[in-house]
Amino acid sequence: MAYIYNREAIIQSLRWKLGSVLPQEILVKLHNLEIEYFKNHSEALESYMSEMDLDLTVDMVPPKDPYIRVRVLDDIGDVCLGDHTVALTKNSLHFLRRSDAEPFISQGTLEEFID
Repeated sequence: MAYIYNREAIIQSLRWKLGSVLPQEILVKLHNLEIEYFKNHSEALESYMSEMDLDLTVDMVPPKDPYIRVRVLDDIGDVCLGDHTVALTKNSLHFLRRSDAEPFISQGTLEEFID
């Protein structure tokens, strides 16, 4: 009984983590009845959200801090960030808005500095 309960909880959590369509690598690991349970659970959730006009599946993770400390990995130069200009020189540390820093982090020119 505990095994079935555990599988049920895992299948329900897949809906919240992955959405209404499961990747093939997960589908092949589920029994037909588990796939049917997943579909029924998804339909019930969709119906509830539709009735309430509310999407419960967005913002499941709390927002991160709006500001982060970053280290500059490559010279970028002067960059206009919102209402001010910042000189991003190699190895300098800055306290920036996450939304301003994320494009540079994904380019590999900044890294989040964690002490």
